[in-house]
Amino acid sequence: MTDSFHCITVTGHGSAHAAPDQFNINIGIEASAPTVRAAYSHAGEAMTAVNTKLQALTVAREAISSSSLNVAANTRWEDGTGTIVTGYTVSSTLTVALRYDQSPGEVIAAVVDTGNNNVRLNGLTPVLSNPAAAQDTARAAAWADAVRAAENYAGLAGRSLGAVTEVIEGSVRDSAPRPMMARALMSADASMPIEPGQSSLSLSVQVTWELN
Repeated sequence: MTDSFHCITVTGHGSAHAAPDQFNINIGIEASAPTVRAAYSHAGEAMTAVNTKLQALTVAREAISSSSLNVAANTRWEDGTGTIVTGYTVSSTLTVALRYDQSPGEVIAAVVDTGNNNVRLNGLTPVLSNPAAAQDTARAAAWADAVRAAENYAGLAGRSLGAVTEVIEGSVRDSAPRPMMARALMSADASMPIEPGQSSLSLSVQVTWELN
């Protein structure tokens, strides 16, 4: 075990920027009816309409996923009786992964134009599909930051850095561009530009050196 009196441990921080190459559209399906069966049927019809539109635009099936399914009772309060169930609401969420070079404006417009009142577009979130290169850049920057600080402290102590004895990488934090919300998207048409912006990825590394 290395004597802690002859070691130095510092934490370096690094970051990198990259343009997202795809984004996820969040589509909400919601239908209400007097019975669960009817509400589920209406929601299913809306879901089918959206899927049909997406497939007509050659969106791959594997790019479409259902992320939730909820059934809730609609109630009201009546004096002398209490809570009364007035119907049911079935809601579901679809997530669609698209690339920025995949005519995203047309896809968004198609979803909005399904003509189904049970469909809403919640927004979109930019995604970096392969963050490895950006992570490597941030990792190198964090290492350089750690080395700079360690050499500075060692010099102040009249010592020099020896061998590295331990490296601990911290968690990776991805700060994507702010998601676009439904209000902006509901006015989308095929000519509406959708810009990816820049994602910022940062991480930290804790390094321990022996001191000469």
